[in-house]
Amino acid sequence: MIAFDFNWSEPLNLVLILFLILLGSAQIWLLMRSSGPDLSHQKIGIRIFLNLLLWLIVAGFVLQPVFRSSILSGKVIVAGKDVPSAEIKKIQDSLQIREVFSESNLKGKSFDTLTLIGQDFSPSFFADLSQKITASVIINRIPYFADDQIQAISWNGIIRKGQVQRITGSVNSADSQWVKVKFGNQTLDSSRLEKGIQSFNLSFPVFTEKRTKVEMFLGEHQHETIQFFARPLPPLTFQFILDNPDFENRSLATWLGNRGNAVELSTNLSKDIRSKLTLNKAGIADVIITSPQNASNIQVKKALAGGKSILFINLTNGSTDVATINKALGTRFQINKISNEEGLPVIGELTKLPFDFASSNAYLTVPKYPVAIEKTTGKVAISLLNETFPTLLNGDSISYGNIWTSVIAAIHPAYESNVEVTSPLYRGFKTDLKFNNLINNPVSMILGVDTVHLNYSAINKQSADAGYIPSESSWLKLSDDSEINVTDSLDFNDNYKNKIVDQFVKTRLTLQSELSDVIKVSDQMSQHLNESRIPDWIWFLTFVLCFTALWLEPKFS
Repeated sequence: MIAFDFNWSEPLNLVLILFLILLGSAQIWLLMRSSGPDLSHQKIGIRIFLNLLLWLIVAGFVLQPVFRSSILSGKVIVAGKDVPSAEIKKIQDSLQIREVFSESNLKGKSFDTLTLIGQDFSPSFFADLSQKITASVIINRIPYFADDQIQAISWNGIIRKGQVQRITGSVNSADSQWVKVKFGNQTLDSSRLEKGIQSFNLSFPVFTEKRTKVEMFLGEHQHETIQFFARPLPPLTFQFILDNPDFENRSLATWLGNRGNAVELSTNLSKDIRSKLTLNKAGIADVIITSPQNASNIQVKKALAGGKSILFINLTNGSTDVATINKALGTRFQINKISNEEGLPVIGELTKLPFDFASSNAYLTVPKYPVAIEKTTGKVAISLLNETFPTLLNGDSISYGNIWTSVIAAIHPAYESNVEVTSPLYRGFKTDLKFNNLINNPVSMILGVDTVHLNYSAINKQSADAGYIPSESSWLKLSDDSEINVTDSLDFNDNYKNKIVDQFVKTRLTLQSELSDVIKVSDQMSQHLNESRIPDWIWFLTFVLCFTALWLEPKFS
């Protein structure tokens, strides 16, 4: 069946029709004028044929005929601009699909299964495709990532200072190389990648506040910028209960006090004499820092029963000290001796006791440091670190701060107004926000210029979630003084394009699931039409040949 891709309602198109009529009339007039008694009937016939052919070619070019068939193309492939020809051929042979199109020459094709390869498609492609294909068409996709392209990545968009930021993802590594995350010139973490598709997991304790940027490097080249918002740790009250004063405890107490925390340092000087040092006016202790010998102390047990946190430091005999703590507080810590050395290296000059915590679901460990935390009524933590103050004396205040910020963040009592969001966030993509321990349980929160409505859990009234679709790429202020970064699509561009294709395919699957019964009926009633058009190069060649013939014809008269 032949149809025409011509809009008869357009005024300009009607002008073109008038032009065709005038062209035909002009050709007839010129033929009659040039025809004389000297011309043979054969010459006149050739001249009429060539002029008629020219008029038909012009008319065909204006009307653009479309050849329609009810025969389906079956399975077709559409490849993105990022996929090389060799990869397309390889996939084509593997799937045994004969027809491969680019997004530009898919117009008018009819098929029952479409396989998308790659993710570099124009912004309007999926909108146009949704309008042109029926709901019954099956959409599949095969991602393609070139060497050293990030395939997937995620990190915490909002996090507390001292908590561990984790960056996870995967990359098609071109060679064996390192993936690193840096803050300025300081490498925060790194991981070795082998050649091929590799997953990576980078982590580091957050030591900044507010808007933070770190750089991710693949090999020696900066790859992307990772942005997140670091919330400050709320100030706490610390109480040291120790038998003997030492430089380790005083250094830690001073460091905590200098960061706005209230500190009470209580030590035994003799049998009936105790020394008490107070920084920043201490109240009821949120965290008690003590030694294993005080595990049975009434203050320690009372604080733990009240939901406070207990941190045990200054261990000397690992197995005996841990057994003492377990017996006194009912915890389930387990350690294994791994060396006969007095101390084993941790990071730099930092050392620990020759023990490791055994793997157990009863407690968690702090990444990079030999510290374990068990959640009971409160939190109980044990540190296997030896003295940390030499790190401070050597001038490495950053490393010293990282150690104790990580530990304090892990044992910190439950925070008020917790917010969790996974980055990167992109404009136009839905993201889920999670809230915990919100003050006064608000019905909604302000995010940028939008209002986000909270859905509270039926099981835990302190937990809520909300769905949000950002309308702009920028830092958006949350009403609890946090901020969320909506990443520009130029950051992690391959990941962004991958999410666009994923969203299109998932939306199609959801639509087909909802309309499954309707699709079955419509498939029986509708007829799929496959369209094909005359390529532009054929039009060009036809015009050239026809004009050449018209130019040469008089010369042979």
